Amino acid sequence: MLCAALPLAAAIVRGPPILRYGSAAIDTRGAPSLIAPSSVASALEGTDSALDSMDLAALALDGSFRPTRGPDGRLEPVLTLPGDSLETTPPMGAVTVSSTAATLGVVALAFVRSGSPLPPLLGVAAGALLGELFSGAFHWATDNYGRLETPVVGFACAAFQGHHLAPWTISHRSVFNNVYKIAGATLPLLGLGLALLPPSGAACVAVMFYLQLIAQEFHRWSHTPPSKLPEWKRRLQRAGVALPVPEHIAHHKPPFDKHYCILTGRLNGVLDSEPVLLWRRLEALVYRVNGQEPLSWKSDKVRALALSLWPARRDAAGQGKFRDSE
Repeated sequence: MLCAALPLAAAIVRGPPILRYGSAAIDTRGAPSLIAPSSVASALEGTDSALDSMDLAALALDGSFRPTRGPDGRLEPVLTLPGDSLETTPPMGAVTVSSTAATLGVVALAFVRSGSPLPPLLGVAAGALLGELFSGAFHWATDNYGRLETPVVGFACAAFQGHHLAPWTISHRSVFNNVYKIAGATLPLLGLGLALLPPSGAACVAVMFYLQLIAQEFHRWSHTPPSKLPEWKRRLQRAGVALPVPEHIAHHKPPFDKHYCILTGRLNGVLDSEPVLLWRRLEALVYRVNGQEPLSWKSDKVRALALSLWPARRDAAGQGKFRDSE
């Protein structure tokens, strides 16, 4: 919990394998002190180039805007949602600080009220695991279903789906501008957890929801060229504590059907592969229940895979034929 809160705490008070993209090999294993400066520079340049290639590929998906590059070489931000802004205001910082303090308070209360440190520790550990999974589930749902007009979560659906068209924009946000909406949503949920759950259970829920702020901030880092990140953030990425850039680049490929977890990304390999294939199974379930097809099914291959994981329905005429839907 303390390690995960490090990025927001820093703002308030102020390892993976080798992955190859194009001709650049990105070594995320070694300690920085043991890597020659030229190797570090080469790795940073390779990852920067991979991010830029991803952004240019996103531009090709929608020809309605042609952003120019700013003085730092990044594409200028493109805001795709009504009322969205890159401005950072005092209320954004206040709600983020409040969420951080409330979460720490709930966790501390669990340790105070528990007769043993084991239940709260287990609660925090379970919350960390569920936080990773929740980041993927929410990302999957908002990427694939809903639109701006959808009640309650419409803005999130439009934001995640629009993000695929201008993924570089998030790198222009401040930490508070990036996470304050999630922070605001956590506050009533923390209160609900305290009211309905035992202290260790409330701590578990608090950690799970608070880690969504952290996941969104790690998401921002993964879209920021590493050469423009401070070394301590790159260290967290190399250690697999924060979402590595190559891991998230793997998500930004149409039809955006994999690599949904954005906290550390460590669960993606399990959730995306056989026999789990969690997202395809959930898509098939939703389709069976209400006939809604996810956006990932724009790929016939993804659609066929999902439908193959759910028993087909027998034809109503009882002639032994099977069909995909009602």
